[in-house]
Amino acid sequence: MKKLNAKKSLSVVFILSIVFFMCAILTTFVLANFFNIYPSTMNAAEAQPDATQAPSTDWSVDYPFSGDYGFEFVATEPEEEVVAEETSKVKEYENYVKFLEDRIDYYTTNLLIGRMKFVELNALFNKMVGMDIVSGTDSVVVMRNGYLTYEAQPLDTQYAIESTAYFSQWLKNNGIDFLYVQCPSKENPLDNQLPHGIEDNYNLNADSLLKGLDENEVPYIDLRQSLIADFDDYYSCFFKTDHHWTAETGVWAAGKIAAELNKKYSCGLNLSLADLSNYNVDVYEDYCFGSQGKKTTLKYADPEDISLIYPKTDTDFTVQYDKSEILNGRFEDTLLKKSVFDKIDYYNISTYSAYFHGNHSITTVHNNKVANGKRMVYIMDSFSASVIPYLATEIEDILVLDIRSFNGSVTNAIKGFDPDTVVVAYNPSTLSADTSHYSTFNFE
Repeated sequence: MKKLNAKKSLSVVFILSIVFFMCAILTTFVLANFFNIYPSTMNAAEAQPDATQAPSTDWSVDYPFSGDYGFEFVATEPEEEVVAEETSKVKEYENYVKFLEDRIDYYTTNLLIGRMKFVELNALFNKMVGMDIVSGTDSVVVMRNGYLTYEAQPLDTQYAIESTAYFSQWLKNNGIDFLYVQCPSKENPLDNQLPHGIEDNYNLNADSLLKGLDENEVPYIDLRQSLIADFDDYYSCFFKTDHHWTAETGVWAAGKIAAELNKKYSCGLNLSLADLSNYNVDVYEDYCFGSQGKKTTLKYADPEDISLIYPKTDTDFTVQYDKSEILNGRFEDTLLKKSVFDKIDYYNISTYSAYFHGNHSITTVHNNKVANGKRMVYIMDSFSASVIPYLATEIEDILVLDIRSFNGSVTNAIKGFDPDTVVVAYNPSTLSADTSHYSTFNFE
């Protein structure tokens, strides 16, 4: 009888748990869709489904494609011929199924009331049992030295190689200097701290790309090797809980890029831009909790320090991010976003977004204190948010494109800006085998 009562009690608890779960989903659905109210651990902007993260501006209107760029990529293994109509129907069905999956996942995870408590419990369990890959975190890997990283997959880099080589030649034909910058990943290629069984594909993919660029005589600099040569502790150049390098490393990288441009193209940039003694360094202790930390939660990882670095000298910049209001003023008021540090909110604020005001499709930077006539187009990913501001201290005008979201014509933007130099700087996680119009290596 006691056993029967115990079974009944467990059944009731189980049923009540299911009812609570379904009520929580229904409540969050109603609050989010009809009242624009979101759980306290997630603000409205961050709580939107992935579909809403698409660029709000169609940049192809301002920078239309002319169709005369001429690059064509032929895959080494031709795809099998399929009937176009069947392919269209299958794709339509797959997109619909993916849409339903995303919506279900959205309301049963991101918007679930008390979600972070469940995520923290999962992280705590993973920590207690010594998991090297934290479950439910998009493959966050715990390295042997305690740093967090992501697991990468091997990529076919042939499209990236051919596209970059063609772009480099196109620029040369138009009298514009070019430099590809290979930013490092958090994994030291000479000191592998990944757990057993995890391949260092970030570096393998970067090696494959640079080998192809070398064969095509494309100018590049490999900052991975420079980092190993210049720092005794490679890993200290990165955040423990984020995939980005620190601002101090960003200043160093700006110096390396400037030195390479001087060496290859006699740009005459003052390399003191990389001297930290020329800057104020404001350290915000325990303010930073990076993207990998957010996924593993505070139960697994600890917050860390982050610095805001700005010149000691008088500065004056005019900056516009996308089509927002034009900013005029000092370096720290235009190229940094100090308001990010107004409060600590580990799960909802990215402190790295203080550098260069976070991610934007297109940014123009004019240095009012420099009159050297130098003009640069810089194609970036987020690593360069902590690099470009320091390069800008030596360059009169910079047009910055992030083609992860900029959907206009890159070559049209370049022609209109008329630069002396174009820089493409990517870390290994931005490398892609994508051959579509939306590829990070589509420079049309």
